[in-house]
Amino acid sequence: MGAIGPADAVADPAPLLGANATLAEIEACTTRNLPESAGVIVFRVDAIDRSGEVTSSRAELRWRKDEDALARVLLSVSAPARTAGTALLIVDRESEQPELYLRLPSLDRVRRIHGRRLRGPVLGTDFSYEDLQRLREPLEKTDLEVVGLAEVEGQPAWLLEAVPGDDDDSEYSRVLTYVDQQSCLPLRIDLYEGEDRLRKRLVAPRDEIRSVGDRRLPHEFVMHDLRRETRTVVRIETVDVKPDLPADQFTRRALQQSRPADPSR
Repeated sequence: MGAIGPADAVADPAPLLGANATLAEIEACTTRNLPESAGVIVFRVDAIDRSGEVTSSRAELRWRKDEDALARVLLSVSAPARTAGTALLIVDRESEQPELYLRLPSLDRVRRIHGRRLRGPVLGTDFSYEDLQRLREPLEKTDLEVVGLAEVEGQPAWLLEAVPGDDDDSEYSRVLTYVDQQSCLPLRIDLYEGEDRLRKRLVAPRDEIRSVGDRRLPHEFVMHDLRRETRTVVRIETVDVKPDLPADQFTRRALQQSRPADPSR
């Protein structure tokens, strides 16, 4: 399949499930929209501070899944020049938290990220490393339940709640996810901290949903940090789904040698 760009917008599909869908049905429907075995996404990031100043960057995300459906994800920054070559590798583990490795152009080594560092901002944006994981797997796998019905942009949605436990080492005390009943896509995620204070809100506009093969993918995400009064806008430019990508691109050794990649590979 060739690259797919923003022109491939699709009309709203017929509802896939009814309002009384079970959690298992919602999870299965959402999973059908997750990325296929391998591919490359090129995207732009605009980080907007409380004064309105915008810091822009461009990056690509590569992924592949092995025979056990465990994913490896490589995020590489290509612009601006001062951050080009920055790269993040995420390696899924079957019974453990994913392993995360970071390479910065100013360092001559790869650093593993774990523990409370996962709560830190990624490349000056409003996304933490934990937030990136939520983009990859928007529905929590533990302590998740359907708590009611709601609306997003005037359309019906299921309202799901997750309360992270102490073992999750999450920066959030509660997560509310609004899943669109027509597309089975999470279009809003509210992230609470402390004594039930709304800390962040992640929004995926309905009119930015695109068709990628037989799946649907939001092509814009906006993360609002309500405490810092900042926001980050991620806009997908192209999606290139591939049968596979070389496994040796997704190793710690490759990360050490990484540089802005050629999307045609």
